[in-house]
Amino acid sequence: MFLHSLPQQIWFVVMAANSAFALWRGGAPERWMSAAYVAAWLVSRAVYNYRDWLDPQWAVLGVDLVLLAASVVLALAYNRIWLLFATAFQLLAVVIHVAIMADASVRALPYVRGLVIWSYLTQLTLFVGVLQHLQARRLQPTEAMAPARR
Repeated sequence: MFLHSLPQQIWFVVMAANSAFALWRGGAPERWMSAAYVAAWLVSRAVYNYRDWLDPQWAVLGVDLVLLAASVVLALAYNRIWLLFATAFQLLAVVIHVAIMADASVRALPYVRGLVIWSYLTQLTLFVGVLQHLQARRLQPTEAMAPARR
């Protein structure tokens, strides 16, 4: 049930490649967040209720809340703009869960599409974060080598 459809396979490739990139070239917050995303994906797959997929996924909401808490902690601990955006997108994913619980007319398709949109945007912010980290590392030695101005 992990990767039985093309959209799930595409998501897995995007997430795996992005996480590998973050683990390989990112700084500490990028590595922590990529590990959190992979762990959340694995746990979500394990707790997802495939028999009753039209109803709210309480366990997946729990996973998303833990991921939100992790992103808030990282956003407070590190001075990275991308973490603020990742946290905001994760908060919107939690709001999607709450919407289906509050209004029974919000059913599976909008629920899943909403979660997919915010998930891709969190991955995009992680990718941008790694690029910003690489750029900052490239600029840092250049600034250190520059002669001091008086």
